[in-house]
Amino acid sequence: MKVLVLTPALYGTSPGQRFRIEQWARYLEPQGFQFDFASFEDDALHAVLYERGRVLEKGWLMVGALGRRVKLLPRIGDYDLIYLYREASLVGPALIERMLARTSVPIVYDFDDPIWLPYVSPTNGVFSRLKSVGKTKAICRLATVVTVGNRLLADYARNYAADVRVMPSTIALEDYPQRNNSGRDGPVTLGWTGSHSTLPFLRTIEQPLRELLSTSDAKLLVIAHGDEAPFADLRDRTVARRWSAKTEAADLHEMDIGLAPFPNTGWTPWRCHGKVLQYMAVGIPVIASRIGIIPDYIEDGVNGFLVDTDEEWIARTRLLMSDADLRVRLGSAGRRTIEQNYSGRDWASQLGDLLRSVVQRKAAA
Repeated sequence: MKVLVLTPALYGTSPGQRFRIEQWARYLEPQGFQFDFASFEDDALHAVLYERGRVLEKGWLMVGALGRRVKLLPRIGDYDLIYLYREASLVGPALIERMLARTSVPIVYDFDDPIWLPYVSPTNGVFSRLKSVGKTKAICRLATVVTVGNRLLADYARNYAADVRVMPSTIALEDYPQRNNSGRDGPVTLGWTGSHSTLPFLRTIEQPLRELLSTSDAKLLVIAHGDEAPFADLRDRTVARRWSAKTEAADLHEMDIGLAPFPNTGWTPWRCHGKVLQYMAVGIPVIASRIGIIPDYIEDGVNGFLVDTDEEWIARTRLLMSDADLRVRLGSAGRRTIEQNYSGRDWASQLGDLLRSVVQRKAAA
């Protein structure tokens, strides 16, 4: 089965793509699937897209990206199925998607964020206003099947699509071995990982972090796309490390406690929050904000902690810092949750069955 995968970002550079179709394709290719990835970005656009300014350069490169999309259209008939992640173009209405829908090739449309909600990028304000967020519902109507990352996104999609399936973001367990907790001495390491867009979330617990770091010998490990410490005056207590796909799991192993603060505003309550799954996969206990679908992942006090206030952030973190056995117990329970419910291999198998059924349904029609 030949599948054309249309994605916004270059292969291997976007967490959403990596923990969804890129991961699942690895498991399905030995089963007779051929996935051809075609990103909207090219290397040049990716290099400048998240830098401030350079509007004319970005605009010219986006025109080129639209041209590449149009050039794909004559080749669509070579494929059995189109797998569309989020959108075919980073700007404009659903014109490319409408052209795709006029072919005889079925479309599986996948998204893991509330991309129908307005969002103004701190680095791309001009292009944010050109995104045409209303196209999400149009693409849902055009697709044969819509797959989404969680039940909240499914509630939205069912307003516009007849066939909606929940397929959570998952973890390739062989890439995230469980952390060895034996013989670990010394100060506790609090950890956070994320992107340039989610780094401000860490500042929402600045006051609890300052109190915890000032009253203990703990340190804070921050893994992000930059290498600057988030709190300038705490540099002696903070290790800032640039994110790398090659060292991602090993870096997580250096953490004793995974922190996952999220504001209950905007996009955040709807999102899939992959960092929570990553922490749990490597067997470190996670403390997370009680919002959106996070209670679907975490049973408070069983495989992690859910918190609402600064006082709870301080209390739960101190409890874990002082009790190594509790850290091991909650971390191990978190790993079992991923093995049972969020295994990449298991969900890839379900996606394979779905893709086959979509193609068979189209052939029968």
